[in-house]
Amino acid sequence: MHFFGSLGLLLFILGFLSAVWLGAQKIYCLRHGIVAPLVTSSPYFYFCLVFMLMGLQLFLAGYLAELVGRNSPTRNAYLIAERLGGYEKVE
Repeated sequence: MHFFGSLGLLLFILGFLSAVWLGAQKIYCLRHGIVAPLVTSSPYFYFCLVFMLMGLQLFLAGYLAELVGRNSPTRNAYLIAERLGGYEKVE
């Protein structure tokens, strides 16, 4: 969860902030009477969408992996046969 969750969150935030930048740029152009192309005609818009979707998928993959790991029946089964230091065998 830590690896996939943080990577997914980073990608999602990067895509979201880029989309906000594109929207703010379009609003700025409209307010000042500058002719601006459609937001969807820019390839950066699609990069933003891809980053947000990849971030969401990575975050959910980490979350599901955490759930599967926590529900494992052998989660607390350790393979230690004896104690360190020469003590008696633990069974």
